[in-house]
Amino acid sequence: MKLLLKGLEIELYAGTESGEVLPLSTKLKEKFPDFSQEPDQRNFEYITKPNSNYHELFKEIIETRINTRDYLKSLGNLTLIPGSTIALPFSKEFYFSKSGDPYSELILNTYKTKVITTSIHINIGIDNYDDLFKCLCILRLYTPLFLALSASSCFHDGKVTGFNSYRWHSFPKTPLFVPFFTNHDEYIKWTNEQLETKTMFNVRHLWTSIRPNGPDRPNELNRIEIRICDFMMDTRKILSIVALIECIVQDYLQNKNWPKVLETDLNKLANTIEKQEELIAKDGLNAKIWHWKDDKEDKACNIIESVYKNFKDLAKDMNIFEYLNPLTEILKDGNEATQFMEMYNKTGSIQKTMQSFIEQFTLIDLKLADMIKVKQ
Repeated sequence: MKLLLKGLEIELYAGTESGEVLPLSTKLKEKFPDFSQEPDQRNFEYITKPNSNYHELFKEIIETRINTRDYLKSLGNLTLIPGSTIALPFSKEFYFSKSGDPYSELILNTYKTKVITTSIHINIGIDNYDDLFKCLCILRLYTPLFLALSASSCFHDGKVTGFNSYRWHSFPKTPLFVPFFTNHDEYIKWTNEQLETKTMFNVRHLWTSIRPNGPDRPNELNRIEIRICDFMMDTRKILSIVALIECIVQDYLQNKNWPKVLETDLNKLANTIEKQEELIAKDGLNAKIWHWKDDKEDKACNIIESVYKNFKDLAKDMNIFEYLNPLTEILKDGNEATQFMEMYNKTGSIQKTMQSFIEQFTLIDLKLADMIKVKQ
């Protein structure tokens, strides 16, 4: 079975070993021209090349990160900082990366510091438009589960938020309602309407959990972009979500099993899925949500376990089971937000908790870099 092209957009924070996030994206962009800048300089992004091979993807993520770490160290023992929101108190001043850019100006004036978050956007390549929109609809049913696995933003601005993913809870979704797109014409028509009514500033201004993407949106598309995941420290666990997404898509492409729930009222379903995402943002893997497959409520962790079991054999057939399997570690040990909170309950300090995980993050990257060298 031919594996799909995959690419990741990885947003990160960098700063001091004590956990202070610094506006470093301009310096990083000068050193690494391929890096992207967000409107504020306190988060930055690197993008992997489209690749069907998991090992090559893994290698690119880690090697880029090690190069970034080496450069940050040369700036005076600076480092990478985990989490998807800024955990410690931070300045509300906006550190523009592109002063005078109309889109950045709009973001500052409309959303202010709500957009200074980090995340992982997972792109899955599909060329056939009919398959692309079918898989877009199917994957949207699963977006709450992807968030449950990746949630890592329980702290914000020196406070315990009470959320697993404060990033997803507070991030300004735009437009307020996004329907299910069942075909390309529908998506083009809807996008052009949003641009005409100025609900969206440009084609990039579709901030939702999942969206079509491509070289000339809305007309020319070649991938689905899953945008809901918080940033995760462990690349193995990131790739377990990528492998799960690939299994869901490949299962549809092979068997064309169309979920019955997608034959119901799709606007109502869109609202339901959004509510599920919010429940997950609050309680993560322990959130009790509705599972569309059996029309029952259950904890997210139990639903994920059943989905994992359903796709184990397919992952083995595709020779990607080793990449899917770390998902079981997340179910066993909890997502990063859970781990942060367990440490916080011991230390009573957000700063001490973050310092501990900054060290862990460094060790994970170094260990995985060594693992890659051994495999070569």
